[in-house]
Amino acid sequence: MKNHRRHTKSRFLRISIDLEEYKEQVRSIKLAKAIKNVLNLRQISVEEFAMIMGKDKSVINKWLSGTYSFSLSTLYEISEGLGIL
Repeated sequence: MKNHRRHTKSRFLRISIDLEEYKEQVRSIKLAKAIKNVLNLRQISVEEFAMIMGKDKSVINKWLSGTYSFSLSTLYEISEGLGIL
């Protein structure tokens, strides 16, 4: 019985971690889409945005890929660059 409980607890933790990773991926995708939408609405190209941000185009492409895990400071920097803050 103890083995069954341990296995169940382990499985539950693994599912919880997978769910949190999934939520994080969804957030990253939503943020990337939101940034792309603002760039499109303002007719700002990736190259122009890279210049505004003082970043290499490859960094901007990472941000827009939906796979980048944004830190709070990066989000703040992007908000400033887009004139949101």
